[in-house]
Amino acid sequence: MSIDYGIEWAYGEFRIARLKGKAVVEIWKSPTPVTDLTSLSAAMYEACHRIDISRGGTVAIAYEDDFHTHEFLEIPPLSTRDLRKYLTRHVTNNKPFDGEASWRHHPVKRATGNDGVLLHLMPKDIVEAVIRICEEFYLKPRLLVPLTEIMSEYVPLLEADVGDEAILLIALFDERTQMLVSNGDGEILFVRELSYPWNESTVDRLAMDVNRTIGYAKQRIGGKIEKAWLIGDRASIALSELVQKIDVEVGFDPIAATPSFWMVQVAQLPQGLASNFIPRLARRSITSKTLLRGAVMMSAVASIAALSISAVIEYSLYKYRTDSEELRYHISDLNDELDQLNSEIARMDVEKTKLDLLNVDAFNLPALFMSHLGEMVPEGLVLESAQVNRSGDTWEVALLGTSVVALGDVAPLLESLQSKLSSDPWNTAITVSWEKSWMQQLQQGRAAESGDVGFEIRGNFR
Repeated sequence: MSIDYGIEWAYGEFRIARLKGKAVVEIWKSPTPVTDLTSLSAAMYEACHRIDISRGGTVAIAYEDDFHTHEFLEIPPLSTRDLRKYLTRHVTNNKPFDGEASWRHHPVKRATGNDGVLLHLMPKDIVEAVIRICEEFYLKPRLLVPLTEIMSEYVPLLEADVGDEAILLIALFDERTQMLVSNGDGEILFVRELSYPWNESTVDRLAMDVNRTIGYAKQRIGGKIEKAWLIGDRASIALSELVQKIDVEVGFDPIAATPSFWMVQVAQLPQGLASNFIPRLARRSITSKTLLRGAVMMSAVASIAALSISAVIEYSLYKYRTDSEELRYHISDLNDELDQLNSEIARMDVEKTKLDLLNVDAFNLPALFMSHLGEMVPEGLVLESAQVNRSGDTWEVALLGTSVVALGDVAPLLESLQSKLSSDPWNTAITVSWEKSWMQQLQQGRAAESGDVGFEIRGNFR
């Protein structure tokens, strides 16, 4: 499926392009830095007046920020389940920010044998807010990936004849510089971010950091870097300043030096990429706003058609007033068409009412709760029944299930699930705690058993 729009949001730079295949139809760059979610929303609003996004569509986003970290971890071979447990524990204990984290990873193999994974980490609320802001403008996010992954996918296209040697990519931005070391196949070996950009005053400093990175790479990965490539729309200018100061051959690719590079490249990536931060469910679902917009448009078209039919009838009364028999037949046919259109309008109004009921503007909709429930249930619990029913002005929620762990070990898992229900955004008032059924089973002498342990939690959304 082709992507309709590409966005580059990297270290405060914001660009958006309307795409047709690999061709850029329109492009716009924010004249002011976009450094947080508020300025992102403002930039998207301004973009509406600069390029055509009135019809909505799919969007791929290349994202990088100081909160977005890339860490190489040396890890021995583990099963998929054990690796996920290890990384989850590592993220929880080492994330450099408060709140929940979103993370992705992929394996890294080094020539020295120090294999592991490259862990990409960012705040979860940024991912959720980016999805929400895009949907406000009827853009459906399909990809949200770090720049490192784009460069990794692009390395094989450079046709760099380096064999088994490593290469260095240097991405230049208005406020930052990012360096990535990979092998000729695009396998990422490590990433380094500099807190300053390339300009006339930082040339010597940047050259020194690049040379240090080359030396560090040789020591850590056991391979010599043969060539460095500059990426960014100022790459050709920077090349003339750096070529004599860097210890390896330096070049730049004309495609990677265009303003649209990041947006075009991210739009070509497969949506199933392991480093894609957009959840699979979010990529597949169609928002209620999109459905509502389509229903309103169809209803408007039907209304316009009905008005047109009425106008034709009035014109027919004038044109055929001398032939009453023919006029009666003509009016009868038109009235039949008008009745069909009125029926269609009524049907569309019913559909619009249904969509109004499904429109997610608060955390009280069963569909929204169910879509997040899988993320809330801890590993070790098996949810067998989940019900959300309307009761007066509130929603009643009931969760029933079992656990495959012993009765004495299940309490922390159930307390975690109940805590998530009680906290934002659900704010559930618990009416039947897990402790009730747990105590009953404990009194029945099942504490030492290892079989299934049932649980029940009930409450009301506030």
